[in-house]
Amino acid sequence: MLAFLSRRFRRWLLVAVAVPLVAWLLDRAGVAVERRRPGSRAGRTLRQTGGLMRGNRGRRRGVGW
Repeated sequence: MLAFLSRRFRRWLLVAVAVPLVAWLLDRAGVAVERRRPGSRAGRTLRQTGGLMRGNRGRRRGVGW
């Protein structure tokens, strides 16, 4: 069935569905790692990567403008 979809629509599906899902999974994995080993580099890196994929580039929520 995917063969019948246009290339542009398949790319849009990838960006609209798969990327946020992967970002969410990375964030959840980072939380799980940090629960087991607080302050670990692996957990922090997973959470930062998930945040970067969602567009959070180091900004804190509720602080500033």
